[in-house]
Amino acid sequence: MKSFCLAMASLTAAFAGPIEVGLEKRFSETVQPFLATYCVSCHSGSAPAAQLNFKGYSTLADVVKDHPRWALVAERLKAGDMPPKPMKHPEAAASKRVIDWVEAVRHHEARKHAGDPGIVLARRLSNAEYNYAVRDLTGVDIRPTREFPVDPANPEGFDNTGESLAMSPALLNKYLQAAREVGNHLVLTPDGIDFAPHPMLVETDREKYAIQRIVNFYRSQPTDYAAYFEAAWRFKHRLILGEPAATLASTAARLKVSPKYLPRIWQMLEASRETVGPLARLQAMWRELPTPKPGQFTLAREATVDMRDYVLRVRALTAKHYGSPLVQGLSATSQPLMNWKLNQFARHRRDFDRDALLEEGKPLPVIPEAPKRGQFFIPGNFDVVARQAAAKLIASRLEDQEPLRVPAGQRPQYEAAFARFADLFPDAFFISERGRFFPDLTQDTGRLLSAGFHNVMGYYRDDQPLRELILDPKQTAELETLWQEFDFIADHTIRTYTQYYFNQSGEILGNGRESGSERPADRPITHESIIMGLQAQYMAKAKADPSNDPVALQAIPAHFAFVNAAIRAIEKARADSEPKHLDALLDFARRAYRRPLTEAERTDLLAYYREMRAKSGLTHEEAIRDSVVGILMSPDFSYRIDLTPGQVSKTQPLSDAALASRLSFFLWSSVPDSELLRAAAAGQLRQPGGLAAQARRMLKDPRAARFATEFAGHWLGFRRFEEHNAVDRGRFPAFDNDLRQAMFEEPIRFLTDVIQQNRPTLDLLYGKHTFVNAVLARHYGMPDVEGKPDQWQRVEDAGRYGRGGLLPMSVFLTQNAPGLRTSPVKRGYWVAKRVLGEMIPPPPASVPELPADEAKADLPLREMLAKHRENPSCAGCHARFDSLGLAFEGYGPIGEKREKDLGGRPVDIQAAFPDGAQREGLAGVQDYIRLKRENDFQDNLCRKLLAYALGRSLQLSDEITVEQMRARLAANGNRFGALIDTILSSPQFLTKRGAS
Repeated sequence: MKSFCLAMASLTAAFAGPIEVGLEKRFSETVQPFLATYCVSCHSGSAPAAQLNFKGYSTLADVVKDHPRWALVAERLKAGDMPPKPMKHPEAAASKRVIDWVEAVRHHEARKHAGDPGIVLARRLSNAEYNYAVRDLTGVDIRPTREFPVDPANPEGFDNTGESLAMSPALLNKYLQAAREVGNHLVLTPDGIDFAPHPMLVETDREKYAIQRIVNFYRSQPTDYAAYFEAAWRFKHRLILGEPAATLASTAARLKVSPKYLPRIWQMLEASRETVGPLARLQAMWRELPTPKPGQFTLAREATVDMRDYVLRVRALTAKHYGSPLVQGLSATSQPLMNWKLNQFARHRRDFDRDALLEEGKPLPVIPEAPKRGQFFIPGNFDVVARQAAAKLIASRLEDQEPLRVPAGQRPQYEAAFARFADLFPDAFFISERGRFFPDLTQDTGRLLSAGFHNVMGYYRDDQPLRELILDPKQTAELETLWQEFDFIADHTIRTYTQYYFNQSGEILGNGRESGSERPADRPITHESIIMGLQAQYMAKAKADPSNDPVALQAIPAHFAFVNAAIRAIEKARADSEPKHLDALLDFARRAYRRPLTEAERTDLLAYYREMRAKSGLTHEEAIRDSVVGILMSPDFSYRIDLTPGQVSKTQPLSDAALASRLSFFLWSSVPDSELLRAAAAGQLRQPGGLAAQARRMLKDPRAARFATEFAGHWLGFRRFEEHNAVDRGRFPAFDNDLRQAMFEEPIRFLTDVIQQNRPTLDLLYGKHTFVNAVLARHYGMPDVEGKPDQWQRVEDAGRYGRGGLLPMSVFLTQNAPGLRTSPVKRGYWVAKRVLGEMIPPPPASVPELPADEAKADLPLREMLAKHRENPSCAGCHARFDSLGLAFEGYGPIGEKREKDLGGRPVDIQAAFPDGAQREGLAGVQDYIRLKRENDFQDNLCRKLLAYALGRSLQLSDEITVEQMRARLAANGNRFGALIDTILSSPQFLTKRGAS
């Protein structure tokens, strides 16, 4: 880097002095007289044309300071449209002298300060960066800035710059509210801290979080028998289906079924031969499956569903059911007794009820008398729910006897066959919902993981077959952790026991099933002696009457031992976890600050936590939450301050941590991930190719879609289209929220593909494909695209539907239309300014508005615009972009293809382009750009990307880097990666001006 600074010094010396004197002389002797003769009459005074006052430029320094405006002057002189007709026009040689002088100034200034990193102001995170950073730090998409004011953009059109991101007292208060909102999502786990998708402030929040994690895990597992039968069929016919190298393991991986369970299914279907019972029937169905032809991968799907349905039918008829052991004076819903019943269900899912078999010559079972459906408590010492379930089950067996019939004298053979069937096909892999009338799941729904107690809370785990048949060791460990964290987070054992103690334990004293016990005076009710004292009372009750079910003598101590062990385990886990939470807090700060913590920072963070505990009386969790808020309010998180090691008043390389942060915010609009921070700490980013290697890795990550969203969304002006409400939905009912969202996502998915696959940048203009979901496909008239809104696919022949590349995407056509008509002016202006980078002054305030409703206009828009251009002061600008917009008249106000406008008039998509040629439609626009403006597009893309990467407006000293980007782009087949590589190796990206 020392050699770089010396080179900069020599460049400065070489380009200073006589050259500037000569440029100053040419300005006074050539340029100023030219302006006085041809320009000042319009561009001066209190209301200068195009807001350009040439009398404000008296020295070379004034011109250098406002170089973009002078670049526009040179451009307009080159085009010959300034001065406008019928004003006096200069001779070509005179104009050329001014153009050459402007180019000489730019050339000189660019080389004089080449590579200058410029002034990159410390700034707050933008709203988008804050949201993304919070998401990456917490793993949850909280979006805490949704109530923030919209971030302003800098002159380059981006909101990631210190030029626009100021902090006000009102905004600071919103940052505090946002930090508190994030803190409210905090979850303490046995091993650290986590964040929930919703606030975690009361017990029900904690239950919801922990339960949903377990239930989501259950539901994500491959437990559909049809999927296994189809996978086995695919494996059997692997040669025909073109998969000769397939194994059971690779088939399971490809079809997303369990590699542990699929071999057992295959063994049953192919390697064994049953003669009686349900497995014999299943094997017969298997042999009847059709043989495919090449490519018929789903031929057997319907038949494998029939096989699945047969398995479910038989298992529903043969499942074992249980009732609570009966004790005189206790309800069957008493927790110690009811939990024994739940244990029996859970332990016998791979068993079957022998009484379900209907042997020929034996009497049929009798449906027992049972309480009415929905009754829970009725007099009598029996399990109401169990009797209701038994009555329902026996009735179903009598209605569907065929699978259960056994020939006379063959019961042992059939029992063995049914046992093999039940062992392979459990009656349930897991129970995620259990109401008060369990196992009848139709009477009481919505109690996820519930134990099914009546009026008190309680949860029960029942997933043994899932662990035994489906899960691998890693998945099993994950599930164990989820259940352990459920009790740690939601405290459900202690809370269940507490509710039971005060609302049900009085039953042991004869006070009724919904009565409690008095609070002990000298110890908490969770004390082991209190728990064991209740056990002793229940045991005495169970032993008091010989008619009591002897099973109760096992059920009671098992229940209280479980409760006591669970409470003791939670108490220990809480004590053991506090140091881990503090370590996790420090790690959270390290990731939030994007660098290693100093020892002083570690000490301060821990001291603040302890102060919250000691002086403010906060609980451990409250103090951790407040500490998280403090971290998020620190400038080290909420500000971008790219530090240099020495902070001296000269250009220096960024620190490794700051370089990682700059790269991460460039490509992800967020904090660096762990791998990038490790690379920075190891000094790998400054090794040859180190930074580029990290960039390639990061652009393959799904977070690269943020780059497309934030860079392209601001460059092309669609970043806030998700909130676009200019469309009249009464006139355009197809434009609903789903279509609006799909329009917004189309360019993001297209650009993400270009970036991640390192495709040519010209695909943005001339690509023959696009990406659609079913909603957008319907809008575009593309058949055969189905699925949910989040299912997208690439359409290769999009040109058949008038699509392909960015230009005809509905998001741009809709955004640049007023709502009840199209706008050739806005659409053409968008192409000229946003896509091609043309600098066009704003229109004068006196420009009349066109009719708002195309259907009510007397003339087509084309003719109204032609009248507008008859005004010489308007014609100059409109000639530069109207044709680009008129060519898109074949697309209506919401980007739909059309042949008539809203007034029923045929649309005309021909236009005279700025080069004088007549062209038509989208193909005409693409042809014009390809022949005349392709270099402008590439130059504009380079400039916009560099400005976005550096987080500031471009300056003359960036011209050399822009030239390098163009050259490297051309040398690498116009592939997007060449632009990224050039930026990452530029002095502007790698260095920073020190503090002055």
